[in-house]
Amino acid sequence: MQVERRRYPRYHVKENAFAVINPEPVRLVPILDIAMGGAGVFVNNEDQWLTKSSKLEIMVADCSFYLANIAFDSISDCRAFPADPSILIEGRRCSIKFGTLTPSQKSELKYFIRNHTQRGLLWELYRRFSKVLHADSSQKHSAPSCNPGLWRNLHGPTV
Repeated sequence: MQVERRRYPRYHVKENAFAVINPEPVRLVPILDIAMGGAGVFVNNEDQWLTKSSKLEIMVADCSFYLANIAFDSISDCRAFPADPSILIEGRRCSIKFGTLTPSQKSELKYFIRNHTQRGLLWELYRRFSKVLHADSSQKHSAPSCNPGLWRNLHGPTV
């Protein structure tokens, strides 16, 4: 029997959450799963830039979440295929380990895990019930730091 070595549980990320890696040029890669200690990202086979950067940002496409300046190290790299078979891009799953997080970054990351991952039916029911109780609370988290222009520039003009 194999013993689980992860310190933190890992959760599948909902669609449209990305890691922004900052070498030249800026790269936006989908986050596959995430935990308090690290994440798994999907990169195409041509990219060799992951080892050239030591900081990343986490953002959601609608700018409802943005977390900057996270130190990381790449710890594994293996061949992967997208979950959707209609996408013909082959790539790699890269596992990254977060460096030391500030208390603020830890809090923001916990928020991201609670609100942007698939944590099961019980968690979803709790989240919906909580939204009803706190209907007046803001829907955006860290939005002032988000750069919607970056999202548009990386994906070109919309049709």
